[in-house]
Amino acid sequence: MYEESIQYYVRALTMNPKSDNAWKYLRISLRNDLLGACDSRNLDVHQWEFPL
Repeated sequence: MYEESIQYYVRALTMNPKSDNAWKYLRISLRNDLLGACDSRNLDVHQWEFPL
């Protein structure tokens, strides 16, 4: 259920983009091709990829 959890992590980050824990959990759940966007904390990429 990684994709579902990703959607909720992204949603949480839209409310608090400075949450280090949410970024860490999001990174654990992501596919390899999206790790760069997570490391740079590019929330737009994740919102587009995983809309809620």
